[in-house]
Formats: sequence, C-alpha cells, structure tokens
Amino acid sequence: MPSKSKFAELLQIVVQDRHQERITHSIDGSSVVLREPQANMHFKVTDVPSSWTIIRIGHLQHLSGIKDGRWKKICDYLLVIPDGRTAWAVLVEMKKTLSDAEPTMEQLRRSVPVVSYLQSLCEIESEKLMRVAVRHVVLAEKAIERFDKEPTRMTTSVQSQKVAYKGTQVETIVGRSVATKELVDN
Repeated sequence: MPSKSKFAELLQIVVQDRHQERITHSIDGSSVVLREPQANMHFKVTDVPSSWTIIRIGHLQHLSGIKDGRWKKICDYLLVIPDGRTAWAVLVEMKKTLSDAEPTMEQLRRSVPVVSYLQSLCEIESEKLMRVAVRHVVLAEKAIERFDKEPTRMTTSVQSQKVAYKGTQVETIVGRSVATKELVDN
C-alpha cells in the first residue's frame, strides 16, 4: 500500500490499468511514449522518474450522465509528478500542428474539473488533503500546417513558449520528444 498522502501513488490504485501509461526502462534511461492515434502521432518524454503516474485522461469517459458538448472535450493526458509536499498535475493536449490554438487551449481548461475530481477521490481515500498544482502543456509535432507538397524537415531541437489563455498559462512545445525537465520547469 502506498503512503496515504501520495496523489501519484493513489491514482495508480484508483484508475484502471488500461488508462495508465507505463514507463519503460532501458540502457538509455526511462521514458514514456504519449500517443494520439486519431492524429497518428506520438511524443516521447525522456528521463521520466518512476514516481510519475501517467493517465490517458481523455479515455476516462468522465460523467457519462452529462450531455455531449464542448464541456466534455478534455485533453489527452494527465501526468502527475510528485515534488515533495506538492504534486504537479500536468495536463497535456497533443496536436499535429499549432495552427488552431483556441480549441486546444479550451480542452486544457475543461480538463481541470476532472483533475479536481481525481484529487478529491484520493483525498477521501487517504483521509488527507493533498496539494496539487496544475500546469497546462500543448505538445505539437509542427508549429504550422504546410500546404505545399515538400516534406517538412523535423529537427531534434524543441521549441517552447508560454502563452496566456483566459487567465491560464499554457506551455506550447513543438518537436517529437521532450526531456522531463522541460515539462516541469517553470
């Protein structure tokens, strides 16, 4: 049984295994591959500590009694990162391009109630309040859509910037892979 106040550890018990991503370990280090099958894309996160919990939050089918609508469109992943007394809840939306940012930002905003619900569930289970800080991240393969037939060259460098959307800070990362440090550093 995990220590009773660890959000990341309790999520591993509460959320079904089929909704969790496993961290792989190799001689190159530990990593996880986040996948978005509808967009036929994947994004590799490297140097992932084993203390992380990674949930495919978009597959949870939250609140089935709620009518379909924009309020049910949530992001792809929730990465829960323990950091001493606080846990970072990093909401991740994956896109092929950053060409249409507003719906993407809206999905991130609308995912916060699901994190709050999971946090409340774990607090009730542990009988302790948990400090959770939420971050919003968009992972994209390309910055803009190309209309010509010339193939796009992918570089190994990662482009990152912060944007504000309706009072929420969102980190946008363009590339194919990202190191853990780039996801959690402010």
